[in-house]
Amino acid sequence: MDMAWVSRCLAEVIDDETIVVNEYDLDATQACFRRPGSFFGPPPAAALGWGLGAAMGAKLAAPEKTVIAALGDGAYIFGAPTAAHFTSRAFEIPFLSVIFNNQAWNAVKRATSDVHPDGWAVRTKNMPMSDLAPSPAFELVAQSCGAHAERVEDPAALPDALRRALTAVREERRQALLNVICKKP
Repeated sequence: MDMAWVSRCLAEVIDDETIVVNEYDLDATQACFRRPGSFFGPPPAAALGWGLGAAMGAKLAAPEKTVIAALGDGAYIFGAPTAAHFTSRAFEIPFLSVIFNNQAWNAVKRATSDVHPDGWAVRTKNMPMSDLAPSPAFELVAQSCGAHAERVEDPAALPDALRRALTAVREERRQALLNVICKKP
């Protein structure tokens, strides 16, 4: 699945009552954010792992809003997901996590390629510590903490999976997670 498609599908479910926390992969040009405070992206000095906590903070600050965290798989891993999902359940902080799972720390690959375009790693296509395959079943981590969670591999299945996940967040008042399997870079 292409990340642009995931971004487009997310754009279809974002409304004026939604706050999006984007840690890395959502293409914000695919969506229309009309209200101040409806989109939070990484500050220039950000490090991986802030998105899950920021999403819960946004939900606590605006409990009437729907909060969606758009995360890369590496960002999700750095976000201490077990602690985040436990906290979400224990303190009833429902939000939706959408993992753009490309099974790679693509930020590391891009940074290496940008800094050393003729270097060994680029020439050999061997970038140690940037491959996240085989990918963990992130949906199982969330399920263990009471979340509605699904693995989505078929692009055509994503819109319905988003609707189910948002029903869990908005109506059942519980957290949800979609582990969206995307193309490897």
